[in-house]
Amino acid sequence: MNARRERGAKAAGLRLPDWFLTLGQGAWYLVGMAILASIAFFLFALISDLLIPLIFATILAAIFVPLVDRLERLRLPRWLGSPVVVVLAIGVLALVAWMVVSQLLGRDREVLTQVIAGFDEAGSIAGVPELDGEQAVQTAGKVVLTLIEGVLTGLGSATVLIVGIVTGLFILLFLMKDWRLAFDGTSYRIARMVGVPISVGRQILSDAVDSFRSYAWGLTIIGLMNAAVVGLGALLLGVPLALPIAIVTLVTSYVPFFGAFISGAFAVLIALGAEGPATALAILAIVLITNNTLQNLLEPVAFGKTLRLHPLVVMLVTTAGTLLFGVLGATLAAPATAVTLRTLHLLAETGLFSTAPTPPAAEAIDVPSPQEARDSLGSLGAEHGTRPERA
Repeated sequence: MNARRERGAKAAGLRLPDWFLTLGQGAWYLVGMAILASIAFFLFALISDLLIPLIFATILAAIFVPLVDRLERLRLPRWLGSPVVVVLAIGVLALVAWMVVSQLLGRDREVLTQVIAGFDEAGSIAGVPELDGEQAVQTAGKVVLTLIEGVLTGLGSATVLIVGIVTGLFILLFLMKDWRLAFDGTSYRIARMVGVPISVGRQILSDAVDSFRSYAWGLTIIGLMNAAVVGLGALLLGVPLALPIAIVTLVTSYVPFFGAFISGAFAVLIALGAEGPATALAILAIVLITNNTLQNLLEPVAFGKTLRLHPLVVMLVTTAGTLLFGVLGATLAAPATAVTLRTLHLLAETGLFSTAPTPPAAEAIDVPSPQEARDSLGSLGAEHGTRPERA
C-alpha cells in the first residue's frame, strides 16, 4: 500500500501543464472532426448525382419563390405559378445563350478572328514571333473540351447530366410549390439538431434564405454595372463586338474572382487584335478600375454589411471551393461562406456559444474517524468534569 502511494505521489509530481492537456484534447477533437468530415464527403460523393441537383434547386427555389408568391397574390395558384416562373427563367437563359453564341459564331466568326489576331499581336509584342494565334486558339479549344469531358466523366455520362437537370427541375417545381411546408419542416429540424428554440431555427433558415437572395441580387447588380461600364468603354474606344464583351462580363460575374479574369482577358484580346496595344491597355485599365474601385464602392449597397466579404476571403474560399468541388464550389463558395458567417453570428447572439459560469467548488469537509470522535469527547468531558458514555 505504501509503495502504491509513493508511485501515486511521483505521478502527481509529474503532472502536465493545463495548457498542454487542453492542446492535446483540442487536437483529438480536430482529428475526430476531420474523420467525420471525410466520412461525410465520401457519402456525399456516393449520392452526388442527386445532391448536386438538390443543392442548385434549393438555392434557385429560395431566389425565385418571391416571384411565385407575387403571382399567388395575383390569384394565380402556386401549382401553376411555379412552372410559369421556371419557364420564364429557362427562356431568359436560352435568350442570353443564343445572344452569346450568335455573336461569337456569327458574321463569319468575327469574334474568333479578333481573338486570333489578339494572340498574334500579343506574341509580336512579347518578342515571340513564332506564336501562332490560330494554334493557340485551337489549343485553348482542346483545353475547354478536355475540361468538359472531365466534368462529364465526373458526372458519369451525358445521360447522367441530363437526368440531373431534369431531376433538379422537378425538385425546383415542388420546392417552389410547397415552399412554406418545406421551410417549416426544415426550421424544426434545424432547431432540434442545434438545440435551440423553434423560433431561432426559423430565424436561422430565414436569414440563410435572405442571404442567398441578397447575394444573388448583389451579384446581378454588380454584373450589370461591370457589363455597362466595360461595354460602354469598348464602344467609345471603337472596339468591335462591344455587346458580346458586355454579355460575357455579365455572365462571368456570377463566378466570383475568376469570372473577372475570364471576361477581362476576353475584352483585352479582342481590343488587341482589332485596335492594337494602346486600345488594349485602355480596355485593361477600364476592366481593372471597374472590378476594383467601382465594384468596391458598389458592394456595400449591393450586398449590405452582413454579406460583404473581403476580396482576399472571396479569393481564398473560391479557390478552395474550386479545388474541392469544381464549378459547383467556385459558384457557391462565397455565398456559402457569407451565410455560414451570418448563421454563426446569429447563434452567438442567442448565447449558444457562451459558457455557463462554473460553480465554486464545495469546500472539503473533514469527517473525523470514530476513534478521533471519542478522544475529542473525552477531552471535552475532562474539561467539564464529566465522563462520556460508551455507545
